[in-house]
This record gives sequence, C-alpha cells and structure tokens, in this order.
Amino acid sequence: MFKARLQGFSTGIIFTTSIFAGCYYGTGLVKETNLTKEEAKEMLENDGFVVSLPKEADKRTVQPSMETDKAAKVKEFPIVSYTIKVKSNMTTTEIASTLYKEKIIDDEARFETYMDDHGFSKKVQIGEFVVTNTMTYRQLANTLSHQ
Repeated sequence: MFKARLQGFSTGIIFTTSIFAGCYYGTGLVKETNLTKEEAKEMLENDGFVVSLPKEADKRTVQPSMETDKAAKVKEFPIVSYTIKVKSNMTTTEIASTLYKEKIIDDEARFETYMDDHGFSKKVQIGEFVVTNTMTYRQLANTLSHQ
C-alpha cells in the first residue's frame, strides 16, 4: 500500500512538472538575453541604478575605519589602562563584559562579534594582559590570544 502511494505521488510530481515546463517554454515568453557590458550598463542606468567600477565607488564613499574612530576618541577622552586576568574557561562574553565595565571598549556585543567572526574566541589564552582604551579590536584580540 505504501508503494502504491509513493508511486502515485511521484507520478503527480512528474505530471505537474511537465505542465509547468510546457507552459513556461511553450508560451514563447522565455528569451535568451546575451547582453554586452555596455547594454547591461545602459539598461541598469535606465532603471535608475548607478553603475561604476569598484575603484570609483571607493573614491566616492569614504567610510572611517575602526582605527580612525578609535584615534578620534583618544583625543577626546583620557587613556585608560587595565590589567585583565583571563581565567580558565572564561568566555569571550565575560571578557567583553569586563572590558566594557572598565571602559576599554565601547560596545561589548560588537567586540564579542568581532572575536567570533575572526576566530579569536577559541584562541584566547589564560593569563594577565595589560590593555588600554586606545587599542583597536584587532590589537585587543591579538593581545588576548598571544598573537
């Protein structure tokens, strides 16, 4: 009985697929589009898109990096130094929370995400580390992982 149901279900899928394929290809609505780069660019510009080369886009939109942001904050705030003691089984959440409380980082969730995304979460070493609020996330991660 199970075999008959499975065969019926399979036949239904094949039949439905055949109908869809016939409608799709049989109506003549499918057109092959082999556009040149110029034609594609013109078509996109007509639809209101801005098309540019990657180097041109970089020149137009300059976004400050984390290092630039951090350097700007250093001028406004005093330098804070802290010795963090990383213990066995200490998570990056706990480390980020400690660094945030000591005003070393400004966003603990962002730091934790950075550590996870760049693979530093699994490389954190046990020990005492001197960190400052002028360090970038990369510098902090390298310090905590002895890299």
